[in-house]
Amino acid sequence: MRYSQLFWDFDGTLVDTYPGMVAAFGGALVASGVNDFEIDQDAIYQAMRQHSLGTALQRFSAEYQLDVSRLKRLYQLRAEPRLADAPVFDGAAEILAATAAAGGRNFLLTHRNHCAMDRLATADLAQYFSGQVKADDDYPRKPDPTSLLALCQQYAVDRQSALMIGDRNLDVQAGHRAGMAGALFDPEHLIVDESHPEIRVIRLAELLAWLQA
Repeated sequence: MRYSQLFWDFDGTLVDTYPGMVAAFGGALVASGVNDFEIDQDAIYQAMRQHSLGTALQRFSAEYQLDVSRLKRLYQLRAEPRLADAPVFDGAAEILAATAAAGGRNFLLTHRNHCAMDRLATADLAQYFSGQVKADDDYPRKPDPTSLLALCQQYAVDRQSALMIGDRNLDVQAGHRAGMAGALFDPEHLIVDESHPEIRVIRLAELLAWLQA
């Protein structure tokens, strides 16, 4: 394979969690006193996809004059139960399995706790992962490369053979800052390319074909 050490973002890359996240965010706004008809779910989604959940929290707490910490708590209460229903993206299982079959390794980077790997386990995908970084490891968030570098050191990864895969510029930027390549998964063409990924795809099947070419 072109790259044998694959580092995966979770939300929006392996698992399509955004519909549940947007619904949870809207519910948190309503619980904060915002009228439902005022809520623009497309704007929430774009803030999350193009930037981050943190950006969405900052933007909409300011827009509706809400306490950002309280909004975050209300969001988290609503978001985690929705994870069980979030579907795995088409093509994810095939890349994970092909990488493992070729003697490569998969690693997970997520801001979530153990629930991310639990979701992958229910989809019978956890078996393909050699290591992970999750929320309680308390590393700086991407695009800071610290979590990637820690995994590389722990698992003796040759960064020349490594690829960071994610759905936002900050994923690719983290990979580049760690000295590895980056792949941008952008199924709706929402991302303005500021990170210069080695490859940009709208389907994970395209990424697998490129890796095996």
